[in-house]
Amino acid sequence: MNKIIAKKNISENLVKFEIRTVIALNDIKTGQYVLLTVEKNELGIPVAVVKTDPEKEIVTVMVYANDHYNRQLAELNSGSELFAIDGPYGYPVPIENFGTVLCIGRGPGIVLLLPVLTSLHVAGNRIITILSAQTKEGIILENEINAVSDELIKITNDGSCGEKGSICQTITQIMKPNKINEVVAFGSATTIKVVRAHTTKYNIPAHTVLCLNKTGQNTGHGIFKVSICGTGMEICVDGFNFNAWYPNFDEMIKRFGHEEEIPYKTIGTDKVNISV
Repeated sequence: MNKIIAKKNISENLVKFEIRTVIALNDIKTGQYVLLTVEKNELGIPVAVVKTDPEKEIVTVMVYANDHYNRQLAELNSGSELFAIDGPYGYPVPIENFGTVLCIGRGPGIVLLLPVLTSLHVAGNRIITILSAQTKEGIILENEINAVSDELIKITNDGSCGEKGSICQTITQIMKPNKINEVVAFGSATTIKVVRAHTTKYNIPAHTVLCLNKTGQNTGHGIFKVSICGTGMEICVDGFNFNAWYPNFDEMIKRFGHEEEIPYKTIGTDKVNISV
C-alpha cells in the first residue's frame, strides 16, 4: 500500500506529502530520490525525500508543481493511493563537517536542496546559501532554508526578490572574503558549469545535482544520458548527483544548458531549440 496520509500546501506550487509505504523501510540517504507513479502505465515522477520514519513506515516528500506530471501528483489529497513508489535512486550527497559550505539552489533545485541543507546543518557546518530564480515566485522554502543557514542570499533575474544579479557574480562576492571548504549546487547544467568554473579556480570540492524542468522527460532511468568524464557513471542513469569537476560539459550544455533561458519545442522525449 502506498497511501497519502497527510498533505500540506507549502506555497502555491509546492506541496508536502506524508506517504505510508514500505519504501520507508529502505535506507534512503540524503540527496537520493524516489519515483512516484500515480497510475498504472504512467511515468514515474522523481521527488525529493525530506525525511523517513521507518518505524511508522512513512516517507515525507515534496512536489514542485512546475509541469503537467507534477501538477497531477500535487492535486492528490490525503487518502489517495499511488500505484507504485520505487527507490531510492541516485548517489547520496556526502554529509560531514566540512567547515564552511556554500550551497546553491536554482529554481526547482531549491526543493532538492532543503534536505541536504538540513543534514549539513546537523553535521555542524557553517552554511552560506544562495537561492536563485528568474522571479520572486521561484524563490521557495525561504523560511525553512533560512532556519538551517547561517547566511541566506536571494537573487532573481528581474530583481523582484533579493538582489538582481547572476549566480556567477554572487559566488565571486562570497568567495573573496570567505574560506569555502565545500560547494553543493542544485540547478540546470548552466548553473553547474558556472559553479565548476569557480570551484576549480579556487580548488574547492563541489558536489552537484542536475535539475531539469520537464519531469516527464527525465525519469532518471536512461531517457537522457550524459557521460561523466573519467568515470563509468552516467547522469540520469546512475542518478542526478555527481562531482562537478568531471562532467562532459560540452555534451551537458548541448542537452540541458539553456533549459530555463530558451523556449523549447518538445518532440517525444527530447528537446529542440527553437529560439536563441
